[in-house]
Amino acid sequence: MMVLNSQDDVPIAGPAKVRSSSSPPSDQAPFQEQEVLSWDVAMGPRKEGWQRLTMLPPTMARLALNGVGTVGAVAGYTVGKCGEALGAGKAIDSPAFQASFRAWMWANGIFPEVQYEPLGEEMGKFVAQELGLARPPAASDISITPVLVSNHVSVLDGLVLASTFSAPKVVAKSKCKHIPMLGKLMKESDAVFVDSGKSDSRHTTLDAIVGHCREWQPGQRPLLIFPEGTMTNGHEVVDFKKGAFVAGLPVRPTIVVYTGHFDPANTTYKMTDRGPRKVGPVEWARQFWGHYIHSVHVRVLPPYFPSPEEKAYPQIYAKNCQELMASELQRVRSELYKRSWQQSAGRTGGGMDYQCGDEVRTASRHLSSFFASLGCFGREC
Repeated sequence: MMVLNSQDDVPIAGPAKVRSSSSPPSDQAPFQEQEVLSWDVAMGPRKEGWQRLTMLPPTMARLALNGVGTVGAVAGYTVGKCGEALGAGKAIDSPAFQASFRAWMWANGIFPEVQYEPLGEEMGKFVAQELGLARPPAASDISITPVLVSNHVSVLDGLVLASTFSAPKVVAKSKCKHIPMLGKLMKESDAVFVDSGKSDSRHTTLDAIVGHCREWQPGQRPLLIFPEGTMTNGHEVVDFKKGAFVAGLPVRPTIVVYTGHFDPANTTYKMTDRGPRKVGPVEWARQFWGHYIHSVHVRVLPPYFPSPEEKAYPQIYAKNCQELMASELQRVRSELYKRSWQQSAGRTGGGMDYQCGDEVRTASRHLSSFFASLGCFGREC
C-alpha cells in the first residue's frame, strides 16, 4: 500500500490510532484493534447530530436543479453534435457543450476556481525552446505537456478537472465504454481504455500511457492521471505509481483543495469526537446532497521537466514529483487559509468558505485588536 515515509504512531482519541504505515488493517482484527492510515481519514467538516436536520432543503433543491442541469447539458451536447456535423470540431470541445457542462456542475453546487501559477520568463523561454514554439506559452495553456498529474481526493475530482481543462483524456476501464452518455463522452475525449480483467492489465496500461505520450504533439489534448492510485483526505500526497512517468516526458502538476463546508474526501474513515469511524458511500451521498455549495480550488503549477536521471529511472521521477506536490499542497492550503473567511472570523470549525455570521465575528476580532493596541482592552480607558 502506498503511504508516506513511516512515522511514529500518533494517538487519537477513541478506539483507533492514526498512523502512517505500509501495512493495511487486518480484515479479521476487530475495528477497535485496527490502526488507521492518517491519509485515509477525512478530517474536514460534515454535518452531524442536529445539523442533519438542515440537510433536507439542500437535498430537495439539488433534486430540482439537477434535473434542469441535466436537460441543459443534453441540449448543449446536441448543439455541439450539430456543429460537429457541420465541421466545427468535436461536440465536447464546442462552447455550447462546455458551457452546459459547467451549468450542470453549478446546478449540483460544484463551483471550481482555477489559478495558474506564472511560468516566469525563464521557464517560459525554456518551455518554448523544448517544444519548438515561436514564443513562450501562456500559463493557462494546459496542452504544453502530454500528461497532467493531480492529487486525488474525491470522485468529484474527475468532474472538476474535466470542466476546468475542457475534457482531457483519461485512462479508464474498457467496460466504461458501455456506460450511457458517459461512455460516449469518454470516447470523444480519446480516452485510453484498458481491459482490467486481463492478467497483464498493468503492462497494458503502461503501454497505453507510453503510446499516448509518443503520439502527443504540443497543442493536443493531454492525458489526466491520478498517480497516487487511491483517494486521500486532501491533506497529504502519498507515494506515486510510476505509470505517469515511464515515458520520461514533462508533466503538469495540479493541486486540488476543497474549501467548502462539506469535506468530500472519499476515504475509508472520517474523524469524529470519538476518533476515526468508517464511512460508506451512502453517508457520503447524503452529505453531498445535504449541502448547497461544494467549492474547490484548483492550482495548476508550472510544468515539471525531468532530469536525465529521472528520464532513465521512472521511480525516481515519480518520487521527486510526489515530494514537490506534497510540499506545494501544504503551501497552497496555507495560502487559501490565510485569505479565507475561516481565518478572518477566527473559526476553528467548518470550511474555509463564508459561514453565516462570519462578518460579525471578523468585525469583533478587529475591534478587539484595535482596543488591545490602545492598551485599554479588558479595562476602562
